[in-house]
Amino acid sequence: MDKSFTLGHVLSAGAVGLLTGYFFSQSTLKHKSKEATATEEKKKSTSNKAEEKKSKDNNNKHTKKDQDVIEEDSENYSENGEDFTDEEEEDTEDEENEDLADFDLQEEYKMVLVIRTDLAMGKGKAAAQCCHATLANYKELSKNGPKTLARWEYFGQAKVTLKVDNEEDMLMLQAQAMSIGLAAHSIRDAGRTQIAAGSRTVLAIGPGPISVVNSITGKLKLY
Repeated sequence: MDKSFTLGHVLSAGAVGLLTGYFFSQSTLKHKSKEATATEEKKKSTSNKAEEKKSKDNNNKHTKKDQDVIEEDSENYSENGEDFTDEEEEDTEDEENEDLADFDLQEEYKMVLVIRTDLAMGKGKAAAQCCHATLANYKELSKNGPKTLARWEYFGQAKVTLKVDNEEDMLMLQAQAMSIGLAAHSIRDAGRTQIAAGSRTVLAIGPGPISVVNSITGKLKLY
């Protein structure tokens, strides 16, 4: 009886020990697994942050490099591009027309840009000169002919490019336009590219009523 009890007690104690050891080992394994997972996630997080920082640094470098290229291109374009000249003077010898006419506001308005063909300007150069001439007339009318300007803008700011053979004919057209009360400015180039300094390149006439402008430029051909 005592031996059976002792044997049963030993077996029970052994079973309890085995179960306890099993559960303890499982708990330890789970804990280690969690620690390993946490460590791996931490490594991934650190790695991702490092990659993000590297990517951001690379992007910043590329952005700065691109900006430097853009600035360099802009400098070269300003110095060597045919479109950039120094005609802020808008023909300093031209005086504003103090006798701008108060035209009929019922008719459609337009501006014409008369371009000299004997200078053989490139298309970009001619376009830049047209912009200068347009701005010169716009500035004058904004002060002395706001109604004319408003009418022109109402009809979509129509502009027509025409051509003239030489400076003499251009100046004659300018004088005729001013004599009937139209804004008229010719542009002189600074001479940095293509043509000689002081050359008159483009004459802007108007805006004004189509019939009035045509009375000056109606015989000219399209540029």
